[in-house]
Amino acid sequence: MVYWELIGRLVAVSIISYLFFLLPYLLSTLTSSYIILVIIIMFAAIVSGIISGLMIRGRYSIIPPVSGFAAAFLTNYLSGLFLAASSRVYFDWPYWVLGLIASPALALLITDLRAEREVEREVEVAAVEEAVRPEAEVAEEEIELIECPSCGGQIPSDSIYCPLCGSKVAEEK
Repeated sequence: MVYWELIGRLVAVSIISYLFFLLPYLLSTLTSSYIILVIIIMFAAIVSGIISGLMIRGRYSIIPPVSGFAAAFLTNYLSGLFLAASSRVYFDWPYWVLGLIASPALALLITDLRAEREVEREVEVAAVEEAVRPEAEVAEEEIELIECPSCGGQIPSDSIYCPLCGSKVAEEK
């Protein structure tokens, strides 16, 4: 089950990464500004890395950004061959650096930070459980139980009123 869940997440995040990396191609018809297209690629690389780092555990988190990067590049390249419509930003160094280095590195960083946080949470939970456990054991040992004369239930011996039925068990001190 875990294997298929991982495959499903990889496919879903890869598609999301592809769509983000495809933004410069889609928006290149609206703007001819190279700087804006590079900023869009930075945005795509950051979002792709963050989503991949949060959704995928372990070293597999680099797969979606790289596959999204490659698929968007291939889409742009094939569009240039067959439709004579492509964005030149895909062939320059910012796209390659952001897509192949920055986005996977960010995904790994977020995965590692997330794993560290999970370990910290487990340590905190274990510490709280360890601290509470002895108190609960001591509390159980110290309380003597008596039988309520009205309802017959087991109640603490120092009770004035029965917590089960509410009747008066002893005189107030």
